[in-house]
Amino acid sequence: LPLLLAGIMLVAEGNAQVILVVLNIVMQIFVVLMLDKILIRNNIDEKVRLLVALIITFYPHIVSNVRIIYTETSSLFLIVLSILLYTWQKYPASGFIGYLSYTFRPSLFLVLPFIIIYDFFRKKKSPALKTTIGFITGLLLFTSLEWSGVIAPSGNQYYNILVAVSGYGYNLDFELRNFTETEIKQPVKTYFNFIVNHPVEYAKQRILSLWCLWGPVVQPKNSGVVGMILHGLRFPVFILAVFAFLFRKKMEYNKNFILLMSFPIISVTLIHFFTFSSQRHQFTAEPFAIVLSVLFLDYLIKSRKKSKKI
Repeated sequence: LPLLLAGIMLVAEGNAQVILVVLNIVMQIFVVLMLDKILIRNNIDEKVRLLVALIITFYPHIVSNVRIIYTETSSLFLIVLSILLYTWQKYPASGFIGYLSYTFRPSLFLVLPFIIIYDFFRKKKSPALKTTIGFITGLLLFTSLEWSGVIAPSGNQYYNILVAVSGYGYNLDFELRNFTETEIKQPVKTYFNFIVNHPVEYAKQRILSLWCLWGPVVQPKNSGVVGMILHGLRFPVFILAVFAFLFRKKMEYNKNFILLMSFPIISVTLIHFFTFSSQRHQFTAEPFAIVLSVLFLDYLIKSRKKSKKI
């Protein structure tokens, strides 16, 4: 993202913010189009695809992020592109773009490893190896850029694990005022020491982190009543997506496709469960949760119709 921002500011310094917002809009449009291509590839009914497209297009949290210059929209665009390339069997490109999405949003790091491991599990060695090559190529490229000083290594992950054990829910100490200098310099050790010394507190923190990520209630002071209701839509969407994952073998859709749509949700949820969550951290997983929730509702409707005929 810093390279992207630097490039835009270099080309159009005075209009950089406007260009970035327009770029956000374009990327979100392409997200909808690419997800539709993925659904077509997996033989999803046209009515279902249209409903998915409409929900994602007008989903409050997604719409509200258009005007915000964060990494959410760009990382979502990249991970959807990566999965689309995977469905098109462009495995090296999928792996490379998948790693690129991680550089924008670290919580997506597990998506491609999940895909690779699952392909090995299914004995699809060729796709797994080709995806791995693309992923490692991205890793080596960005490592070389860090070594050459073109980009700075991110210290975010170490900061995040300290924030994770600094408080509860939305009440976190982002300035790390309660940590000693030694604890800040040894974040991993500090994190695991906290688990050992305060297991009950740690368990409460993780449950509240999950609540902040997908729960029905968000931080009132930042959202207002309407904002709380609109943000709260993530809860039923997430629950329906979980049911789709659990019932993937009974649903008429390809279970491998259901798993593929689940991997971004699992990656984001796991990483933020062990770190911390805010109102925007589920953004890159929400479109995938919407896809799964619509598919599960379609499955329920069709099952009900079949039972009535019997």
